[in-house]
Amino acid sequence: MCKYCRKHAEGYDKWYFNPKGYSGELFYKLSLLDRILGREPKMVREAINGADSAWYPLDISKLLDMVDWAKIPFFGNIARAYGNYLAIRSHAGQVVPLEDALKISDLAYDHVAYPCMCKRLFKGQDEFKCLNFGPLVETNRKVPRNWKEKRLSPEEAKEWLQQFSEKGYIHTVFWWMDMPQVACVCNCEAQYCYAARPKIWYGITNTYRKAEYVAEVNSDECISCGECISHCQFGAISLGEDGRADIDPRICFGCGQCRFVCEQNAIRLVDRNTHSIAKKIW
Repeated sequence: MCKYCRKHAEGYDKWYFNPKGYSGELFYKLSLLDRILGREPKMVREAINGADSAWYPLDISKLLDMVDWAKIPFFGNIARAYGNYLAIRSHAGQVVPLEDALKISDLAYDHVAYPCMCKRLFKGQDEFKCLNFGPLVETNRKVPRNWKEKRLSPEEAKEWLQQFSEKGYIHTVFWWMDMPQVACVCNCEAQYCYAARPKIWYGITNTYRKAEYVAEVNSDECISCGECISHCQFGAISLGEDGRADIDPRICFGCGQCRFVCEQNAIRLVDRNTHSIAKKIW
């Protein structure tokens, strides 16, 4: 169990399985200062600030400009430390396999699909693949220029997740301002995801944390077809000296998408927290 699960799971195995994260208990919680000033809770205020869909891509662009500071000598270490601090206290995510994404859908209510702002920004396309739920959706609807949405039943949401997985999209659960408040499951490609880019480019770990799992290959079952290599968006798979697929646990994000193209069922996910190499790599 990762340190954030130990802190926020409260007996539910993973932080994102804690039912508290899907209710209004945390989202609408007023601090003492909120009560004194007669204002909305922090999570609601931040949701309203980010609910204007016309300006949200600009906010992403500005954030990525700030991330570029991480490449500056000396200041890079400071930028990474601040980025990791800020990510946990704002809106970032953790990769999850399909199985966990489906469980998240079961825990949530008021399922809607929003257009992916990352793909709009980087490719100029709208694709409804960001599944949001609960209090955040309720708040978004109060904003005049809120998000275009497609309402889904719980079963439809799970069907969409299955379809996204078939396309090879990576499922990522995003928290909102603090764990364990869950905002959405985004289904994206690493090249477009605004959370993945700071992680992959500059090592700002907490913007896009690796899954609680890591993939392993059963070399006795592998037939060296190479399908998993072309399907991995992180470059974690190569052919070893024996010609069989080899997954580097230092690179693997644990999304599990490689499993679905392996006709031999030679790939499985194992617990990252007990893996001798991957357990400290998030």
